[in-house]
Amino acid sequence: MSINIPTAFKSSIKIQFAELQSMLEWVDNNCVGEVKYMEDPNSDMYNSWVFFFENERYYVAFTLLKK
Repeated sequence: MSINIPTAFKSSIKIQFAELQSMLEWVDNNCVGEVKYMEDPNSDMYNSWVFFFENERYYVAFTLLKK
């Protein structure tokens, strides 16, 4: 599977599908610019997601949030 996402920073996260909505709300409320996400195609689990950020500031904030 090939996907073209023109963003500079990538972060993988494992969360349950029910928790995805709160993570997306955080992104919508705190990030400006291009942020994309998708299920991780390289994982055999259904709770693995990959987020792509074009801004380093929001990428770092996201990585701190998910810890």
